[in-house]
Amino acid sequence: MAALLDGWGSDRAEGGWGTDRAEDGSGRDGAEDGSGRDGAEDGWGTDGADLALLRSTFVMFKPDAVVGRRVEPALAFLAAHGFEPVGALTLRVDARVCRELWRYQINAAPLAVIRAVDMILESGPPCLFVALRDTRGPERTGTSAAERLAELKGSSKNRSVEGGSLRRALGCELMCLNFLHAPDDPADLIREVGVLLPGRREEALSLLAAAVSPRGTAEPYALARELYASHPAHPLIRPAPEGTSAVPVPSGVPRDPQLLLARVEELAAGKDGLPLWDRIVIAAEAVEGLPSEGRPLIGPPPGKRLTHPRTVRSAGPPAGAAADR
Repeated sequence: MAALLDGWGSDRAEGGWGTDRAEDGSGRDGAEDGSGRDGAEDGWGTDGADLALLRSTFVMFKPDAVVGRRVEPALAFLAAHGFEPVGALTLRVDARVCRELWRYQINAAPLAVIRAVDMILESGPPCLFVALRDTRGPERTGTSAAERLAELKGSSKNRSVEGGSLRRALGCELMCLNFLHAPDDPADLIREVGVLLPGRREEALSLLAAAVSPRGTAEPYALARELYASHPAHPLIRPAPEGTSAVPVPSGVPRDPQLLLARVEELAAGKDGLPLWDRIVIAAEAVEGLPSEGRPLIGPPPGKRLTHPRTVRSAGPPAGAAADR
């Protein structure tokens, strides 16, 4: 879910709610919960730490990227921007992991949004974790691989201002269906590996420190094809009503958070008799644009994008800045 909540409370969480920190996210190194500290102590020398923390990052493709067939186009986009895969593995992100991933931001997300994200994560396909090497390096870019990818990824909430972002290139049209998550900085990377892969942490850290190789480059494509073969494609658009049947979510649906939550719960339960991914798309449309319910416990650090709340506070509030909270 972390991945799905990207953007809640800010661009940090892949959806506007300050959850890309997951995407999007504490900004801490994991010392309080142990997830980051243990990961950082597992067998890295100086060279390995440099590769893994400064020159490497990861992208996690969510179930909607699998059924929407966005994995391969995303990898092509990333390669064109200097990010080469060095390995991949699949993993499950359940509701508990999602909430831990966005521990410090999820408090700002409406419950209806959280449940819509739960529907996506519980839909069947696993997530695909892809370790990436920034071939341009910090000497050329002036920043870490994680920070550069976080900027390139783009917001799933403020899509109109992210002209050259990965999410825009993939056709992200709904905040909850944002396809992927990536850590915002090296501290997030360490913490999130510990949260996402507690039993496979060493495997994931080894991938991040691995050398670029033909095998590592090919691995995510091979895993994507396996996932495609197991999970039918979906256009990720609302199904057209057939005959005289009513559209499941008519225009003008009440924006009351409790009513929306009840509607999403109905969709999750399958009471409409619609296919699962049709119901997920309807739920994502229903909660689109729902405002946050407060400020995240910890917001994002200053960023280069003007949509980052802390950047906004220092530069003056542009139009729509409040929507990033």
